[in-house]
Amino acid sequence: GGNMPTIEGLKPFALLGRYNAVELWPALNLILPTWFLLAFAPRWKHVPRLTLIGPLFCAALYTLAAVSLMFLGNGASSNEIDMSTLEGIVKLFSDPSWVFVGWVHYIVYDALIGRWIVTDLVERAGDTRGMVFHLCVMVPILILSLMIGPTGWLSYMAIVRPFLLPTAKTKTKTS
Repeated sequence: GGNMPTIEGLKPFALLGRYNAVELWPALNLILPTWFLLAFAPRWKHVPRLTLIGPLFCAALYTLAAVSLMFLGNGASSNEIDMSTLEGIVKLFSDPSWVFVGWVHYIVYDALIGRWIVTDLVERAGDTRGMVFHLCVMVPILILSLMIGPTGWLSYMAIVRPFLLPTAKTKTKTS
């Protein structure tokens, strides 16, 4: 693509065919079917397995990109990365290749939180909550999970989960 944006300082990822973050960015859209299934087919029997495909793909992409930067590239090496201080994180994320790796980290975990929320809801509520509840309550919580993951999880834990029945597993643990 002749009109691909350029970002100064991007490094190629050795374990990803030497593609850089801009070139790999469109592949992150493979997370979207996970969100679609969670929002619009939460009780379909194949959702628990199919909603792992996007996170697994992106987790592999994340791992290969991070290892490429830490051990095989010209990014900050593993002994130069300081995640124990805010200054170290700011320094790490001053590198656009690490910003990409960080973004992949976010989208994987946000999708896994959304998946956990829906799995928990289906397990606890079964068919007792209808589509109106799902569209009016759960889809907004999933949107929060997609955009600002911890807030979506907190909303589910504070607003929805207290009103759901314990699972059969929970009942046997407490009895």
